[in-house]
Amino acid sequence: MFLLPEKLRGRSYGSQLLMAIEEEAVRRGCKRAVVETSSFQAPQFYRHHGFEEFGKVEFVIPGHARIFLRKNLQ
Repeated sequence: MFLLPEKLRGRSYGSQLLMAIEEEAVRRGCKRAVVETSSFQAPQFYRHHGFEEFGKVEFVIPGHARIFLRKNLQ
């Protein structure tokens, strides 16, 4: 789990960190990655990096949900 402080966003730090995580996962033999985020947090960030949504659980707050995304690493 990680959170990139707002003042550091837009500088490719999140993309670099995600790429390093994916590379390490492949090195360890992982075939797929799964992430969980909230609709108001980072789903677009993960979609931009090749993740696809496969599940959603609505929150009590209308219009917001927990989003589950996956990506094949090979």
